[in-house]
Amino acid sequence: MTVKKKILTAYCLSYGNWTVIPKQWRESFMDMRDNGFDAVALSFSESEMCYSRRTIELQIRYAHDCGLKVYLIPSRIGGRFAGAPLMPCLWLVDHPECQLPESPGAACLESPAFRRWALEFVSILTREYDADGIIWDEPKQVAAVTRHPDAIARFGGVPTPEQAQDSFVEFLAELTAAVRVRPDLDITLFNMPVSPEYFTARAAGIAGIDYCGFDGVFSKQSYFHEPPRRHKHSLNSSWQRTVRECAATGRKTFALIENILIPGTAHHELEEELERFLDCAAPDHLACYYYGHNNECPEEVQRITMDAVRRYRSARSQSLGQEVQTVLS
Repeated sequence: MTVKKKILTAYCLSYGNWTVIPKQWRESFMDMRDNGFDAVALSFSESEMCYSRRTIELQIRYAHDCGLKVYLIPSRIGGRFAGAPLMPCLWLVDHPECQLPESPGAACLESPAFRRWALEFVSILTREYDADGIIWDEPKQVAAVTRHPDAIARFGGVPTPEQAQDSFVEFLAELTAAVRVRPDLDITLFNMPVSPEYFTARAAGIAGIDYCGFDGVFSKQSYFHEPPRRHKHSLNSSWQRTVRECAATGRKTFALIENILIPGTAHHELEEELERFLDCAAPDHLACYYYGHNNECPEEVQRITMDAVRRYRSARSQSLGQEVQTVLS
C-alpha cells in the first residue's frame, strides 16, 4: 500500500511580472511555505512570452529556493483557456483566418496553423523552464458549434456539439502529450462547472493528466459597488461530480477555492461554507488564491482562507500519520 501526500497550491496570477521586486517574491514564497503550501501556480500568457521570459525564470528559481514547486498556467491561449491576465489572444488577432466567425475571440480548433502555434507555446514551458507541473485552467467554449471552413472541411458540415467537444478533448490530449515528454511533471486539469459532463468526463480520461476537478466559490461576490450575488457555482455543488469523474478514469481529485471578488458583507458566509467544504471533502490537490484579486478587504479574506487551509493541512497530516501507522502495522 502506498500513502500519497496531498498537494496544497497557492494560485498567484500575474504576480510581479512588470514591476519586478525579487525580495517581495521571496517574502511571499516563504509566507506560502509557512502556511503549509507545497506549490505556487504562476500564470504564463503571451505577455510573459514576449516580455517576462527572464522574470518567470527568476520566479521559478526563487520559489524553488523557498521549498515550493512551481506549476505554470498557460493562459488565454487562443481564447480557449482562462488564466491571467484577462486579454485576447494576440496571435489570434494577427491570424484572423483562425478565428471562429461566431466568436472571433476564440480559435478554431480545426485550424492547423493554430494547433501548431499552441503546441509550440506549451512545449516551450516545459522545454525551457524548470517547472514542476502544468495546470490547464478552465477550457472555454468546449461545445462551440462553428461554420469555420476548417471545421466544415473536417466534419463534412457544421459539427454537432458532441463533435465539437470531442475535438476539444483531442486538442487537449495533444497539448498534454506535448508537455508529458517530462514524466516528472504534475499535470492538472480543471473545468468550469457549466461545462457539459459529456466533455468533462471524457477530458478526465486524457492520458497523462494526474488531477481533475473544478473551481468554485463559497460566498456571494461583487465586482465593485453593486449588490453582492452568486456569480459562480459553489464548489460544494461540483465535488461529487469531481469524485465520480476521477473514480471512473483513475485520476486524483482537484479543487480550486475562488476566494476572489468578495465584499465585506460576505466574510461570514465565506468562512462558514469554506469550513463546511473542507470538513467533508478531501481533494488530492487543493488550490486557493493567495491574496485573491478584487476583494473589498484583502487582508481579512486572506486571513479566513489561510486559517482554513492551515486547519485542512493539519487535519490531513494527522490522517496521513494514521495511514502510515496502519501500513507499518
